[in-house]
Amino acid sequence: MKQNAEYASNKLLRGISTGHVETVRDAWRALLSDQDAAIPEILGKLASSAWQDNPPGPLPKYFGILLALLSELNADTYRQEITRLRNSKLHPVHRRTLNLLAKRLEDTPATIIDGAIPVFIADDVADPARIVRNLERWSKTKGLSLEDVTRIDVISARPELDYLGKYNLFFSGIILTAPTAPLKGVRLWWQNLNGEFTFYHEVGHHVHKHREGGVVAEQEAEANDYARAVMRSSRPILTGVGRGLAWLFKPLVNRLIAKARRDGIRIT
Repeated sequence: MKQNAEYASNKLLRGISTGHVETVRDAWRALLSDQDAAIPEILGKLASSAWQDNPPGPLPKYFGILLALLSELNADTYRQEITRLRNSKLHPVHRRTLNLLAKRLEDTPATIIDGAIPVFIADDVADPARIVRNLERWSKTKGLSLEDVTRIDVISARPELDYLGKYNLFFSGIILTAPTAPLKGVRLWWQNLNGEFTFYHEVGHHVHKHREGGVVAEQEAEANDYARAVMRSSRPILTGVGRGLAWLFKPLVNRLIAKARRDGIRIT
């Protein structure tokens, strides 16, 4: 309904202005669930003359979020609106945003998992076919819940990135990193295993509705517990062996830690 879409779009912008994660997430989902009403509402806001002027406050964020939402709602409508906006008068700040988001027109999902979630893989990531196979298999693991996840992006792993995966709080999306060079042998096995756990971990943040983006120790522990539970379902033999070895060597590890502390070595 039009009134509901208007309310949700205003709520979305209000959430962006205040940085309130739950407000943005709820409004985003509401608009995605009512495409027929949401598209004309978003197009109406993008037709505003406000984008011609010097953008005060959060206005640049508004323009970007409206375009991003339209790209998720309908690719053809998004393409038409990009063309219209390119031929219209825009402030340089908004034109830069437009040019950046227009690159989404070139994006084609590498696969669709769980029936509705597009997976986008960066061009410089090695072995995208392996990543597709993994994500398609992981997404079918018993106990995994991908409800309301909007998209998955796989980007190249780089030294400056301090994470293997990330949960996009605002839009309920998951970001994973992957190497840019092909791997073999043990390194490939470890990459697959680590990538799988990271995927389940980020889904855990989503399932538990975490808001702080991995900076709260309790939430990290909760996401890890979720990932371990799903890993036990996905790899029962491997996790069983791992837990057995951990139990077997726990006394030795505890003795080594105790000795290190007695010797004045700090254990974190």
